[in-house]
Amino acid sequence: MKLVFLGWTRFVVVLLVLQIGLAGWGAVSTGGERIERFIVHAGNGGMLMFWLLISTVLALIARPGLKAVLLTALSTFMIWMQGALAYGFGTDGVPGGVGIALHATNGLGVLVIQLVVARLAKRALDAKRAEKALAKAVPA
Repeated sequence: MKLVFLGWTRFVVVLLVLQIGLAGWGAVSTGGERIERFIVHAGNGGMLMFWLLISTVLALIARPGLKAVLLTALSTFMIWMQGALAYGFGTDGVPGGVGIALHATNGLGVLVIQLVVARLAKRALDAKRAEKALAKAVPA
């Protein structure tokens, strides 16, 4: 199950990088095209909420370590906060700019946390493989 969790976490990292790319793609456009591009960004963000919720469940099942589980739960909470940060401050003026800046910073934070989780998941998998190899090499 640790292998499944590692693969899933890497998949989520790819989706987060895609999400950042989609945000940039929307930011460099104007008019109606900008709205269409941000719809894709918002749709992928909604899917990320679902994928990170599943990640939390997989982390609990795979048991890669308490730190990995807690960081996965934290990133799930942070991704749920993205909508509040994007729209909670309004869309115009200084408050809107602050909200979007916090939205972007929080999103980058989720990516960093998921990279750490992927590293922890890889360590847990390597430890499990080493344990099996040692048990095979030294019969009881």
